[in-house]
Amino acid sequence: MAHNLSETKGKPAMMYTGEKPWHGLGTKLEKAATAAEAIAAAGLDWRVTKEPIYLKDGRMIPGRYATVREDNRSILGSVGEVYRPLQNKEAFSFFDAVVGSKEAIYHTAGALGQGERVWILAKLPGEIVVTKQDVTEKYLLLTNTHDASSAVAMLFTPIRVVCQNTLNVALEAGAERQTVRHTVNMGLKVADVAHGLGIVHQRFEAFGEAARAMTGAKMGGEAWREFLRGCGIIPADEAKALTTRTQNIVNEIGALFEKGRGNDLPGVKHTAWGAFNAVAEYVDYARSSKGDKEEGRATSLLFGSGAKLKQRAWDTAFDLVGGKLKG
Repeated sequence: MAHNLSETKGKPAMMYTGEKPWHGLGTKLEKAATAAEAIAAAGLDWRVTKEPIYLKDGRMIPGRYATVREDNRSILGSVGEVYRPLQNKEAFSFFDAVVGSKEAIYHTAGALGQGERVWILAKLPGEIVVTKQDVTEKYLLLTNTHDASSAVAMLFTPIRVVCQNTLNVALEAGAERQTVRHTVNMGLKVADVAHGLGIVHQRFEAFGEAARAMTGAKMGGEAWREFLRGCGIIPADEAKALTTRTQNIVNEIGALFEKGRGNDLPGVKHTAWGAFNAVAEYVDYARSSKGDKEEGRATSLLFGSGAKLKQRAWDTAFDLVGGKLKG
């Protein structure tokens, strides 16, 4: 499946509010959900067990366990002795404890692969005003894996209202992410992460400051080519002829830079902010899924090659305004 969404009882394991996702799958709710509503709608109401692994001759492999979905017995991964599964319901409770709310704040939730990665998107209060007509809302993304491939993590994820671009970028290396390892002491770390939420609020302020600075950086001609080179979209060596595929990508992003959703707003058109959003819209809506067969389209957008392309676009646009703003 190009979307890489997990399934629960034959249905895609995802819920969403607002605009239909690019893949048109998942259960739509008319308004933001509570934890219980989101878990049910996203098909995440299953548990994970940790079970011994045996060789064919019946011997148990010491210190190694399989993580298994109880509902369909899918094997999600191989983990060690100290690994503690964070159940999906616990993850929502974990998020409630961090953001200080048990209200209807969840906008998207789902699982990827066989269920080895789960994500939850919650809206925080307040907005980032870039220009009078260009507003970005504050979201926090929690991701959890059931295969020990990563810790429980929370990522800073603004979403641009006018076009619903997900602008999940790091302002500094590692600064946007708060993590907790899967151990028996996991619950004791919630307070530490909640304290770290103050840092997340600082990141939102820094993001807004940088975005507003980008609106003051006009872009055209050579600056546009420099931006594309910085993103890795075109090669640094201009002597190399562009392949047909690369030229098509350049044309698509160029069209979004000119007429993408929100890029014709006063103060946005032909700026570094517009350039960054052209790449974000390309990744979220226009980019071919052919290059995502290995990781899956949804994985790419949230965590993989698509997210990395947006990060390069942010870093390049940030450099164009001097790169002096820090969170």
